[in-house]
Amino acid sequence: MASETSPQMSAELSGRAGHYAVAVAECLLEAGLPVTGIQSCGPWHDADGEYLDVEAGISFTQAFQDRHGGGDCGLHWAGTSGWWLYGCGQEDRYLSGSRWPGAGLLPKPELVAEFVDAFCLDPAGSGSSEQPSYRQQGQDFPTLLDALAPYLPAQPFLFEDPQIRFADLHRRVYDNRVRQALISSASAPLTHLHLRQGELTALLHLLEYAESTNPSTLTRLLAADLRARAGRPPDAAETHQSALQEANHHRPTP
Repeated sequence: MASETSPQMSAELSGRAGHYAVAVAECLLEAGLPVTGIQSCGPWHDADGEYLDVEAGISFTQAFQDRHGGGDCGLHWAGTSGWWLYGCGQEDRYLSGSRWPGAGLLPKPELVAEFVDAFCLDPAGSGSSEQPSYRQQGQDFPTLLDALAPYLPAQPFLFEDPQIRFADLHRRVYDNRVRQALISSASAPLTHLHLRQGELTALLHLLEYAESTNPSTLTRLLAADLRARAGRPPDAAETHQSALQEANHHRPTP
């Protein structure tokens, strides 16, 4: 029978599960996957009053979901059976096509990333359709807390909240992706992308919004580059070169 937990214990379980999800999300982002967020919760009662164990989850962009079923698709961790990838079709709102890696309750983040990679290549052939059971629901929470402890942040006073830790990770990863893309484009040929004026304006608005919510020299220079290229080729080349030089200047030293 599941044992109830105190609010403090529930909050601690939620926090540590969230930090574990951040560690997994970091490996997924390093593999180039489009992670958008993490979630976690301690033991809870659902709408029917059923007592459920600690959980965590990782979400992806809609484009990723569309490539894998056309509906809802995500990565979930349950405190009893570990990680699993689930899919939910556009018409069938019940979970379908769920796959478990079978790597234990708390597999290393690198193993989870490998499982997701395998799923992307061959959904039906990755992992197993059988849900494992590694721990009895609602039991022995102190042991689970200890097992999750290695994933706590090295600087807890900065990243006590897993959401704040993920937001910082997310920003750094995408900032680096943009920087690397700009640097690598220095010797790449020009590509032709036909945009309507309204589409270009919308893109510039989005970049402006990104700069206002997360000030970045790269965002500002990229927006300036796109504006300069819109009908003014001579200015465009000069501004583009400036953006590349600035990106290279801000490149982190190894």
